[in-house]
Amino acid sequence: MKTVDNQEISGISFGAQDANEGEPGPFYLQGDHTGGMKYRNITVSVPK
Repeated sequence: MKTVDNQEISGISFGAQDANEGEPGPFYLQGDHTGGMKYRNITVSVPK
């Protein structure tokens, strides 16, 4: 299930280190806090 997809988020999010959107930073995968979430075949690509 997608919670946010291709939408602008106003302001910085909870996980943001600062407001520099264009700078490299972390990304987070959120689970459901019960141990029922699994992730596989995750690919991260950076535009050149």
